[in-house]
Amino acid sequence: MHYFSKNPSSKSNIKIIEDILRGKKFKFKTDSGVFSYGKIDKGTKLLVETVEVKEDDDILDLGCGYGVIGIALADEVNSVLMVDINKRALKLAKENIKLNNIRNENVEVKYSDLFENIKDKKFDKIITNPPIRAGKEVLHKLVDEAKKYLKDNGELWLVIQTKQGAKSLANYIENVFGNVETVKIKGGYRILRAIRKNNE
Repeated sequence: MHYFSKNPSSKSNIKIIEDILRGKKFKFKTDSGVFSYGKIDKGTKLLVETVEVKEDDDILDLGCGYGVIGIALADEVNSVLMVDINKRALKLAKENIKLNNIRNENVEVKYSDLFENIKDKKFDKIITNPPIRAGKEVLHKLVDEAKKYLKDNGELWLVIQTKQGAKSLANYIENVFGNVETVKIKGGYRILRAIRKNNE
């Protein structure tokens, strides 16, 4: 059973983990059957530490898991929508918003398979640690659709392990967006950013 399954069948086994992200201490409730159970994934942590946001940004945390990215950024931005296909992860994300006393009232957690339930909303930043094991077709669909859900000059930020096809994914992003930047390379991971240029 993959963590990108709708309803994980593994027996629940809650753990509370702590970490420092963007200079602040956070606690997260995690459970079996969700991505990076028991500790924050290195790629997710690198992405959170690297991404650049502004206080008026509307952000989409795509494939939010138990909420690390959205929660770490929530008090720095205007709004955060956190979506995932895994219902156990979504329940945890809601609990983790409360656990971390997030003050931003514009934080929402929603069930969505990629962009399926997002409808007409557009974002300044789409931030994701994509489900590489779901396969190339899913990754390409994510990139294609991300462009439609970004405002003009909005940015797609993602992390991928170099050995899991980072260069070919970067090439694909460049084909779709007309640009891609490798913002950081560290510990076997790459942070990629693409910008949706005006009127494209």
